[in-house]
Amino acid sequence: MRESLLRSPCLSLLAAVLALAAAPPPLSADAEADTLRRGNEQLRRERELATGGEFYLRLDAGKGRLSLMLGGVVLDDYRADDLERGVPEVFFVDRRPPSGWDLVAFSRGRLEPERERDRIEIQAPPVVEGASPPPPPIPTTAEDSYSVPSPYRILFSEGVSLEVRSKGAGGRNRSAVRRLADLLALRWADWRSALLRRSGDRVRLRVTLDPNDAAALYRSLPPEVRFLVVGLPAR
Repeated sequence: MRESLLRSPCLSLLAAVLALAAAPPPLSADAEADTLRRGNEQLRRERELATGGEFYLRLDAGKGRLSLMLGGVVLDDYRADDLERGVPEVFFVDRRPPSGWDLVAFSRGRLEPERERDRIEIQAPPVVEGASPPPPPIPTTAEDSYSVPSPYRILFSEGVSLEVRSKGAGGRNRSAVRRLADLLALRWADWRSALLRRSGDRVRLRVTLDPNDAAALYRSLPPEVRFLVVGLPAR
């Protein structure tokens, strides 16, 4: 089951006009207290991440921004379009997570598919007496070293995943065979999650980024990154 969380400007304007015309009643005291509690809990979690010395992703569903953070400082900021949220269904059995699932700071994020390599080692050539050593090789750039799939996922240990798609021709720097292998691997992961009764897969978020932003995030994502979601409407 899937729902869109971002709308086009025209739909947003129409929704605003209809909302004003409908003049909904004010929130009850219990609803206001719940909204305040959620806001305070998210602020507490964000403060813990900002002071923890760890890299983390911050997805602001209300503003449509995905940011890579460290110590409360924005390292990279991306515009996230077409934000969707879904929960897996197995034989029409809803695996909806409990209320307040988004008040947790998720941990141990990992890429799927994984990057081909994470470290480049350059070894010095053997010393030859009386001969000048050759210049060291120039390492390749990240753009040349890593091809980027589209889509790809960032999986977190609490059963939440963030799927990143590219606009337009994202992922075209990989061969057709490699793109097919990526697609089959993701679909196999979906089937495996659906068939395993004890699967931890509970919430899936999907965003669409500019191809350059999607590639930059894939190439620079730190290992075991954490994840925080803010601005989601209550369900």
